[in-house]
Amino acid sequence: MRKAILFAALVAATASAPALAQGRGGGGPPAGVGGGPGGGMGAGPPMSPPGQDRMGGNASSAAHDIAQQRGEFGRDFARQQREDRAELQRERALAHQQDAQLRRQQAQEFAAQARAGGRMPANASKALRDELRADMEAWREDFRVGRDEWQARRDEWLVDRDSLTPEQWAQRREDWFIFRDAWIARQRAWAQARADD
Repeated sequence: MRKAILFAALVAATASAPALAQGRGGGGPPAGVGGGPGGGMGAGPPMSPPGQDRMGGNASSAAHDIAQQRGEFGRDFARQQREDRAELQRERALAHQQDAQLRRQQAQEFAAQARAGGRMPANASKALRDELRADMEAWREDFRVGRDEWQARRDEWLVDRDSLTPEQWAQRREDWFIFRDAWIARQRAWAQARADD
């Protein structure tokens, strides 16, 4: 009798082992595995395969969109930078032109006064020579005049201060602007001739 009871218990234990191992009373996959409500291992929505989002799209498409947006931003930023630089250059050029015009008017007034017989103080030579030098340096900067030409023009126009009277310096400064205008006209004609070739 004891053997029969032990045999029956052993059979019952063997029969229930798979169900216990799976965590529930019947066959089939454990909870959360397969086609149940969770759909995957444990809780949460099903995971998409690598390279695909849940909407069926492609991750490389999303990366492409991001790169395109960055590219557009970069192009917009670069265009804005170019426009800002161009505007700044226009403003500087206008400021230089206005300054040159004022300096030219001043030189013309002093020269006209000298030609009319107006006497200038003896110490005006230094101030007039310094103004002429400033006029020439502005020309050098505005037109990016080369070193050799700058030195040649400087030696030609900025002679020793005491070698000319104040009236002569006033006339020389006006003459500089006449020379400058002719130099600019020659440069423009040369550039136009090259553009036409």
